[in-house]
Amino acid sequence: MRHVCLAIATAMIVAIAGCGGGGSDVATTAGIDSSEPSTTEITFESGRFTLVGDLDLPGGPGPHPALALVHSSGPQTRKSTPTSGFVKAKFLDAGYAVLSWDKPGSGDSTGQFYNEFANTERATIVVDALEFLREQPTVDPDRIGVWGLSEAGWVMPMALEMTDDISFMIVVNGGGEDGIEQMVYQWIQRARCAGASDGELALMDQHGAPALKATTYTEYRAAMEPLLTIPSLSRYVGTTIELQAEEDWNPWPRDIDAFFNPIDVIEKTPIPILAIFSAQDIQVDPVQGADAYRAALALAGNTASTVEVIPDVGHTLLPSTNGCATEGSGLPDRYGEILEEWIPLLAAR
Repeated sequence: MRHVCLAIATAMIVAIAGCGGGGSDVATTAGIDSSEPSTTEITFESGRFTLVGDLDLPGGPGPHPALALVHSSGPQTRKSTPTSGFVKAKFLDAGYAVLSWDKPGSGDSTGQFYNEFANTERATIVVDALEFLREQPTVDPDRIGVWGLSEAGWVMPMALEMTDDISFMIVVNGGGEDGIEQMVYQWIQRARCAGASDGELALMDQHGAPALKATTYTEYRAAMEPLLTIPSLSRYVGTTIELQAEEDWNPWPRDIDAFFNPIDVIEKTPIPILAIFSAQDIQVDPVQGADAYRAALALAGNTASTVEVIPDVGHTLLPSTNGCATEGSGLPDRYGEILEEWIPLLAAR
């Protein structure tokens, strides 16, 4: 079970923990004339990775506030993260510089992640990307924020723990729980969409996370046996699920990224945060996520933040009434309205 679930956690969700270091061998934009809008291909280093991307400048006198776009899961280039182009345009129109890059192993960037610590490495890349921005004469080093969707909702809080250089954060469908809980939610929603009975869904909800978080074989077996009574469990989950023999089983190490809970960071974070959730999201629980963010921000005394749930859209903000299928195209008007309302407030904070 462990090897199966680690593969799933890496491929589709989050993984997590620890810190990471590494400076950046930074290429600068010292020669760029920012009087006109421009896009310049840039390169920066982060540990064993070489990242290639674009720095977009809005034109006009600088230095400009800046935004770094953080990828969701899977192979992603500087242009392929859902809604990132829309967000880039909104921030450029508001006078922000925008940095985007190809993920390691995608586009022109090099390297591959260590699976169980992929998000830790990604967070380190974000920190080095921010350092790159801080060294640009066209960028205001004290006004640099991050935006990200889905898995970025675990990566960006990790980066918040590593640096004080993030002045605001926008997270879209990022989740408010650790990667294990999020994975089980996704399994349950897949099963619902595939026609699972209420009883099967209840079994998955009750025993899914305990099976993955078990610290003894007795705990593991007690959680797995009810799950294995579900005839289509492997189909729902997307890979073969079977009971491991005791001699083959090991608990998941608690320091891997899948156990990182972003809310532990949010409840200590004073910077402005905009958290947006899709009401029909079947990959990240929008109800739990919105509630967790509101509670964490209240605990932090963070009154400069906003949490909003957009109705009738799925994980990538495309139309959906049940989350199981996309029903049309185009982003909801409310997404653009939220950004247009929120961006001007940053100047006053």
